[in-house]
Amino acid sequence: MNVLLVGGVTFLAAAVEWVEALTIVLAVGLFKGWRSAFAGIVLALVALVALVAVFGVAVTKFIPIDVARGVVGVFLLLFGLKWLHKAILRSAGLVALHDEAKAFEKEKEYLLEHGGEVKQGLDPVGTLTSFNGVFLEGLEVVFIVIALGGLRDINSAAAGALVSLVVVAAVGVIFRAPLTRVPENAMKYVVGVMLTAFGTFFAGEGLGVSWWHDDVSILFLIATYLVVSLVLVQILKIQPSAQASARRQSGLERFVRAAALEVWGLFIGDSALALVVVIALLAVGLYTAKVQGGGGAAQVFVVAGILLAVIVGLVEPWRRRARAARAAQPAPTVAPAKDAVPAGAHRQPLP
Repeated sequence: MNVLLVGGVTFLAAAVEWVEALTIVLAVGLFKGWRSAFAGIVLALVALVALVAVFGVAVTKFIPIDVARGVVGVFLLLFGLKWLHKAILRSAGLVALHDEAKAFEKEKEYLLEHGGEVKQGLDPVGTLTSFNGVFLEGLEVVFIVIALGGLRDINSAAAGALVSLVVVAAVGVIFRAPLTRVPENAMKYVVGVMLTAFGTFFAGEGLGVSWWHDDVSILFLIATYLVVSLVLVQILKIQPSAQASARRQSGLERFVRAAALEVWGLFIGDSALALVVVIALLAVGLYTAKVQGGGGAAQVFVVAGILLAVIVGLVEPWRRRARAARAAQPAPTVAPAKDAVPAGAHRQPLP
Protein backbone atom coordinates (compact mmCIF):
# COMPACT_ATOMS: atom_id res chain seq x y z
CA MET A 1 0.00 0.00 0.00
CA ASN A 2 2.87 2.36 0.78
CA VAL A 3 4.30 2.09 -2.72
CA LEU A 4 0.96 2.66 -4.45
CA LEU A 5 -0.12 5.53 -2.21
CA VAL A 6 3.21 7.34 -2.16
CA GLY A 7 3.77 6.87 -5.89
CA GLY A 8 0.20 7.87 -6.75
CA VAL A 9 0.17 11.00 -4.60
CA THR A 10 3.55 12.09 -5.92
CA PHE A 11 2.45 11.45 -9.51
CA LEU A 12 -0.67 13.62 -9.15
CA ALA A 13 1.05 16.40 -7.23
CA ALA A 14 3.98 16.52 -9.63
CA ALA A 15 1.65 16.45 -12.64
CA VAL A 16 -0.12 19.59 -11.40
CA GLU A 17 3.20 21.41 -11.04
CA TRP A 18 4.56 20.14 -14.37
CA VAL A 19 1.41 21.33 -16.19
CA GLU A 20 1.99 24.84 -14.84
CA ALA A 21 5.68 24.67 -15.74
CA LEU A 22 4.78 23.43 -19.23
CA THR A 23 2.72 26.58 -19.85
CA ILE A 24 5.79 28.74 -19.19
CA VAL A 25 8.10 26.53 -21.26
CA LEU A 26 5.69 26.59 -24.21
CA ALA A 27 5.55 30.37 -24.12
CA VAL A 28 9.35 30.55 -24.13
CA GLY A 29 9.66 28.00 -26.93
CA LEU A 30 7.09 29.67 -29.19
CA PHE A 31 8.20 33.26 -28.68
CA LYS A 32 11.90 33.04 -27.71
CA GLY A 33 13.01 29.81 -29.36
CA TRP A 34 13.11 26.17 -28.32
CA ARG A 35 16.84 26.23 -27.59
CA SER A 36 16.28 28.74 -24.83
CA ALA A 37 13.34 26.74 -23.50
CA PHE A 38 15.27 23.45 -23.42
CA ALA A 39 18.35 25.07 -21.90
CA GLY A 40 16.26 26.38 -19.02
CA ILE A 41 14.62 22.97 -18.55
CA VAL A 42 17.94 21.12 -18.37
CA LEU A 43 19.45 23.56 -15.87
CA ALA A 44 16.37 23.44 -13.66
CA LEU A 45 16.13 19.63 -13.69
CA VAL A 46 19.81 19.30 -12.78
CA ALA A 47 19.29 21.62 -9.81
CA LEU A 48 16.15 19.76 -8.71
CA VAL A 49 17.79 16.33 -8.92
CA ALA A 50 20.69 17.64 -6.84
CA LEU A 51 18.26 18.88 -4.18
CA VAL A 52 16.49 15.51 -4.04
CA ALA A 53 19.83 13.68 -3.74
CA VAL A 54 21.22 15.92 -1.00
CA PHE A 55 18.15 16.38 1.18
CA GLY A 56 16.77 12.90 0.51
CA VAL A 57 19.98 11.34 1.81
CA ALA A 58 19.99 13.74 4.77
CA VAL A 59 16.46 12.76 5.78
CA THR A 60 17.05 9.02 5.45
CA LYS A 61 20.63 8.71 6.75
CA PHE A 62 21.58 11.49 9.16
CA ILE A 63 18.35 12.59 10.85
CA PRO A 64 16.72 10.33 13.48
CA ILE A 65 13.50 8.92 12.05
CA ASP A 66 11.36 10.15 14.96
CA VAL A 67 12.62 13.70 14.55
CA ALA A 68 12.23 13.53 10.77
CA ARG A 69 8.66 12.25 11.04
CA GLY A 70 7.66 15.05 13.39
CA VAL A 71 9.30 17.94 11.57
CA VAL A 72 8.60 16.79 8.02
CA GLY A 73 5.09 15.73 9.03
CA VAL A 74 4.21 19.21 10.29
CA PHE A 75 5.54 20.89 7.16
CA LEU A 76 3.83 18.33 4.93
CA LEU A 77 0.58 18.90 6.82
CA LEU A 78 0.77 22.68 6.40
CA PHE A 79 1.70 22.21 2.76
CA GLY A 80 -1.25 19.91 2.13
CA LEU A 81 -3.64 22.21 4.00
CA LYS A 82 -2.57 25.08 1.75
CA TRP A 83 -3.61 23.07 -1.32
CA LEU A 84 -6.82 21.84 0.33
CA HIS A 85 -7.77 25.32 1.54
CA LYS A 86 -7.41 26.81 -1.95
CA ALA A 87 -9.24 23.87 -3.52
CA ILE A 88 -12.22 24.34 -1.20
CA LEU A 89 -12.36 28.07 -1.94
CA ARG A 90 -12.16 27.45 -5.69
CA SER A 91 -14.82 24.73 -5.59
CA ALA A 92 -17.13 27.01 -3.59
CA GLY A 93 -16.67 29.88 -6.06
CA LEU A 94 -14.89 32.16 -3.56
CA VAL A 95 -11.64 32.12 -5.56
CA ALA A 96 -11.27 32.04 -9.34
CA LEU A 97 -10.21 28.75 -10.91
CA HIS A 98 -6.69 28.52 -12.25
CA ASP A 99 -6.67 29.17 -16.00
CA GLU A 100 -3.68 27.93 -18.02
CA ALA A 101 -4.78 29.97 -21.06
CA LYS A 102 -4.56 33.20 -19.04
CA ALA A 103 -1.21 32.16 -17.61
CA PHE A 104 0.09 31.50 -21.13
CA GLU A 105 -1.03 34.94 -22.34
CA LYS A 106 0.62 36.56 -19.34
CA GLU A 107 3.94 34.85 -20.07
CA LYS A 108 3.62 35.74 -23.75
CA GLU A 109 3.18 39.43 -22.96
CA TYR A 110 6.17 39.38 -20.63
CA LEU A 111 8.46 37.71 -23.17
CA LEU A 112 7.45 40.00 -26.03
CA GLU A 113 8.00 43.06 -23.84
CA HIS A 114 11.57 41.97 -23.13
CA GLY A 115 13.46 41.91 -26.40
CA GLY A 116 10.77 40.73 -28.80
CA GLU A 117 10.91 37.41 -30.60
CA VAL A 118 14.20 35.50 -30.85
CA LYS A 119 14.19 32.33 -32.90
CA GLN A 120 17.92 31.60 -33.27
CA GLY A 121 20.48 30.90 -30.55
CA LEU A 122 20.02 31.25 -26.81
CA ASP A 123 18.03 34.15 -25.46
CA PRO A 124 18.96 35.11 -21.87
CA VAL A 125 15.45 36.24 -20.96
CA GLY A 126 13.89 33.12 -22.44
CA THR A 127 16.39 30.75 -20.80
CA LEU A 128 15.97 32.39 -17.40
CA THR A 129 12.18 32.37 -17.71
CA SER A 130 12.15 28.68 -18.61
CA PHE A 131 14.54 27.90 -15.76
CA ASN A 132 12.46 29.86 -13.24
CA GLY A 133 9.24 28.20 -14.35
CA VAL A 134 10.54 24.64 -14.10
CA PHE A 135 12.65 25.17 -11.00
CA LEU A 136 10.07 27.06 -8.94
CA GLU A 137 7.23 24.70 -9.82
CA GLY A 138 9.57 21.76 -9.32
CA LEU A 139 10.52 22.88 -5.81
CA GLU A 140 7.13 21.77 -4.56
CA VAL A 141 7.66 18.44 -6.30
CA VAL A 142 11.04 18.10 -4.59
CA PHE A 143 9.49 18.81 -1.20
CA ILE A 144 6.80 16.18 -1.74
CA VAL A 145 9.31 13.59 -2.98
CA ILE A 146 11.59 14.17 0.02
CA ALA A 147 8.77 14.34 2.56
CA LEU A 148 6.85 11.29 1.36
CA GLY A 149 9.75 9.29 -0.01
CA GLY A 150 12.20 10.04 2.77
CA LEU A 151 9.76 8.82 5.40
CA ARG A 152 8.36 5.87 3.46
CA ASP A 153 9.76 5.00 0.03
CA ILE A 154 12.05 7.41 -1.79
CA ASN A 155 12.15 5.23 -4.91
CA SER A 156 8.38 5.15 -5.43
CA ALA A 157 8.10 8.90 -4.76
CA ALA A 158 10.87 9.73 -7.24
CA ALA A 159 9.38 7.34 -9.78
CA GLY A 160 5.96 8.96 -9.49
CA ALA A 161 7.43 12.42 -10.06
CA LEU A 162 9.52 11.22 -13.01
CA VAL A 163 6.64 9.39 -14.70
CA SER A 164 4.40 12.45 -14.37
CA LEU A 165 7.14 14.59 -15.91
CA VAL A 166 7.42 12.23 -18.89
CA VAL A 167 3.64 12.12 -19.38
CA VAL A 168 3.15 15.88 -19.20
CA ALA A 169 6.16 16.52 -21.46
CA ALA A 170 4.89 14.02 -24.03
CA VAL A 171 1.45 15.61 -24.08
CA GLY A 172 3.04 19.04 -24.40
CA VAL A 173 5.15 17.93 -27.37
CA ILE A 174 2.09 16.49 -29.11
CA PHE A 175 -0.25 19.45 -28.65
CA ARG A 176 2.20 22.37 -28.26
CA ALA A 177 -0.47 24.34 -26.45
CA PRO A 178 -1.41 24.97 -22.81
CA LEU A 179 -3.18 21.97 -21.31
CA THR A 180 -6.41 23.80 -20.60
CA ARG A 181 -8.49 20.61 -20.63
CA VAL A 182 -6.56 18.96 -17.83
CA PRO A 183 -8.77 18.94 -14.69
CA GLU A 184 -6.05 20.76 -12.79
CA ASN A 185 -8.26 22.14 -10.03
CA ALA A 186 -9.82 18.72 -9.36
CA MET A 187 -6.32 17.22 -9.21
CA LYS A 188 -5.25 19.89 -6.72
CA TYR A 189 -8.28 19.06 -4.59
CA VAL A 190 -7.38 15.35 -4.51
CA VAL A 191 -3.71 16.04 -3.85
CA GLY A 192 -4.59 18.52 -1.09
CA VAL A 193 -6.69 15.87 0.66
CA MET A 194 -4.00 13.21 0.32
CA LEU A 195 -1.10 15.42 1.43
CA THR A 196 -3.13 16.58 4.43
CA ALA A 197 -3.81 12.95 5.35
CA PHE A 198 -0.15 11.95 5.03
CA GLY A 199 0.95 15.05 6.94
CA THR A 200 -1.51 14.26 9.73
CA PHE A 201 -0.24 10.69 9.95
CA PHE A 202 3.46 11.62 10.03
CA ALA A 203 2.99 14.56 12.40
CA GLY A 204 0.99 12.32 14.72
CA GLU A 205 3.70 9.67 14.63
CA GLY A 206 6.29 12.30 15.50
CA LEU A 207 4.18 13.32 18.51
CA GLY A 208 3.85 9.73 19.71
CA VAL A 209 0.32 9.03 18.48
CA SER A 210 -0.42 5.33 17.97
CA TRP A 211 -2.53 5.18 14.83
CA TRP A 212 -5.20 2.53 14.44
CA HIS A 213 -3.83 -0.32 12.28
CA ASP A 214 -0.80 1.83 11.43
CA ASP A 215 -0.72 2.71 7.69
CA VAL A 216 -4.33 1.66 7.13
CA SER A 217 -5.41 4.74 9.07
CA ILE A 218 -4.16 6.90 6.19
CA LEU A 219 -7.08 5.66 4.09
CA PHE A 220 -9.53 6.66 6.81
CA LEU A 221 -7.87 10.06 7.13
CA ILE A 222 -8.22 10.58 3.37
CA ALA A 223 -11.91 9.62 3.52
CA THR A 224 -12.56 11.89 6.52
CA TYR A 225 -10.91 14.96 5.00
CA LEU A 226 -12.60 14.38 1.65
CA VAL A 227 -16.10 14.05 3.09
CA VAL A 228 -15.76 17.00 5.47
CA SER A 229 -14.24 19.25 2.80
CA LEU A 230 -17.05 18.42 0.35
CA VAL A 231 -19.61 19.32 3.04
CA LEU A 232 -17.79 22.61 3.64
CA VAL A 233 -17.87 23.37 -0.09
CA GLN A 234 -21.65 22.95 -0.14
CA ILE A 235 -22.03 25.16 2.94
CA LEU A 236 -19.86 27.89 1.43
CA LYS A 237 -21.91 27.83 -1.77
CA ILE A 238 -24.92 29.08 0.19
CA GLN A 239 -25.22 32.80 -0.50
CA PRO A 240 -25.06 34.75 2.78
CA SER A 241 -27.99 36.94 3.68
CA ALA A 242 -27.16 40.61 3.27
CA GLN A 243 -29.59 41.52 6.05
CA ALA A 244 -28.10 39.00 8.45
CA SER A 245 -24.53 40.09 7.68
CA ALA A 246 -25.40 43.74 8.23
CA ARG A 247 -25.61 43.33 12.04
CA ARG A 248 -23.60 46.02 13.78
CA GLN A 249 -20.77 44.83 15.99
CA SER A 250 -20.60 45.99 19.57
CA GLY A 251 -17.60 47.94 20.82
CA LEU A 252 -16.26 44.87 22.63
CA GLU A 253 -16.61 42.68 19.53
CA ARG A 254 -14.76 45.23 17.39
CA PHE A 255 -11.93 45.47 19.94
CA VAL A 256 -11.54 41.69 20.28
CA ARG A 257 -11.62 41.20 16.50
CA ALA A 258 -9.04 43.96 15.88
CA ALA A 259 -6.74 42.56 18.57
CA ALA A 260 -7.06 39.02 17.19
CA LEU A 261 -6.32 40.18 13.64
CA GLU A 262 -3.26 42.10 14.86
CA VAL A 263 -1.82 39.12 16.74
CA TRP A 264 -2.62 36.67 13.98
CA GLY A 265 -1.08 38.97 11.36
CA LEU A 266 2.23 38.89 13.23
CA PHE A 267 2.55 35.17 12.59
CA ILE A 268 0.70 34.04 9.50
CA GLY A 269 -0.58 37.01 7.54
CA ASP A 270 -4.19 36.71 6.44
CA SER A 271 -5.04 33.14 7.53
CA ALA A 272 -5.37 31.59 11.00
CA LEU A 273 -5.28 28.08 9.57
CA ALA A 274 -1.59 27.40 10.23
CA LEU A 275 -1.74 28.84 13.74
CA VAL A 276 -4.66 26.64 14.77
CA VAL A 277 -2.86 23.57 13.37
CA VAL A 278 0.28 24.31 15.37
CA ILE A 279 -1.74 24.88 18.55
CA ALA A 280 -3.62 21.62 18.01
CA LEU A 281 -0.40 19.68 17.45
CA LEU A 282 1.20 21.18 20.54
CA ALA A 283 -1.85 20.19 22.59
CA VAL A 284 -1.65 16.64 21.26
CA GLY A 285 2.06 16.56 21.99
CA LEU A 286 1.42 17.51 25.62
CA TYR A 287 -1.32 14.91 25.85
CA THR A 288 0.78 12.07 24.44
CA ALA A 289 3.65 13.06 26.76
CA LYS A 290 1.38 12.45 29.74
CA VAL A 291 -0.52 9.43 28.36
CA GLN A 292 1.72 6.58 27.24
CA GLY A 293 1.10 5.63 23.59
CA GLY A 294 -1.39 8.37 22.88
CA GLY A 295 -4.36 6.05 22.55
CA GLY A 296 -7.49 6.62 20.51
CA ALA A 297 -8.17 10.03 22.08
CA ALA A 298 -4.94 11.46 20.64
CA GLN A 299 -5.96 10.41 17.13
CA VAL A 300 -9.32 12.15 17.53
CA PHE A 301 -7.68 15.30 18.92
CA VAL A 302 -5.27 15.54 15.98
CA VAL A 303 -7.95 15.17 13.31
CA ALA A 304 -10.43 17.41 15.14
CA GLY A 305 -7.82 20.15 15.53
CA ILE A 306 -6.92 20.04 11.85
CA LEU A 307 -10.57 20.13 10.77
CA LEU A 308 -11.13 23.09 13.09
CA ALA A 309 -8.18 24.83 11.44
CA VAL A 310 -9.70 24.28 8.00
CA ILE A 311 -13.00 25.77 9.15
CA VAL A 312 -11.26 28.76 10.76
CA GLY A 313 -9.35 29.40 7.53
CA LEU A 314 -12.63 29.55 5.59
CA VAL A 315 -14.39 32.04 7.87
CA GLU A 316 -12.75 35.20 6.54
CA PRO A 317 -13.35 34.44 2.81
CA TRP A 318 -17.00 33.72 3.66
CA ARG A 319 -17.24 37.02 5.52
CA ARG A 320 -15.74 38.88 2.57
CA ARG A 321 -18.45 37.48 0.34
CA ALA A 322 -21.06 38.50 2.91
CA ARG A 323 -19.70 42.06 2.94
CA ALA A 324 -19.70 42.10 -0.87
CA ALA A 325 -23.32 40.90 -0.89
CA ARG A 326 -24.26 43.64 1.54
CA ALA A 327 -22.47 46.29 -0.53
CA ALA A 328 -24.25 45.11 -3.69
CA GLN A 329 -27.67 45.69 -2.15
CA PRO A 330 -29.39 48.79 -3.61
CA ALA A 331 -29.77 51.74 -1.29
CA PRO A 332 -33.24 51.92 0.28
CA THR A 333 -35.56 54.47 -1.31
CA VAL A 334 -37.49 56.85 0.91
CA ALA A 335 -40.98 57.74 -0.22
CA PRO A 336 -41.48 61.53 -0.38
CA ALA A 337 -43.84 63.12 2.11
CA LYS A 338 -47.27 64.07 0.91
CA ASP A 339 -46.57 67.81 1.12
CA ALA A 340 -43.03 67.57 -0.25
CA VAL A 341 -42.17 69.81 -3.21
CA PRO A 342 -40.53 68.07 -6.22
CA ALA A 343 -36.97 69.09 -7.05
CA GLY A 344 -36.84 72.15 -9.32
CA ALA A 345 -40.37 73.26 -8.47
CA HIS A 346 -41.20 76.52 -6.70
CA ARG A 347 -43.85 76.81 -4.09
CA GLN A 348 -46.61 79.14 -5.21
CA PRO A 349 -47.61 81.84 -2.76
CA LEU A 350 -50.89 81.26 -1.01
CA PRO A 351 -53.75 83.50 -2.21
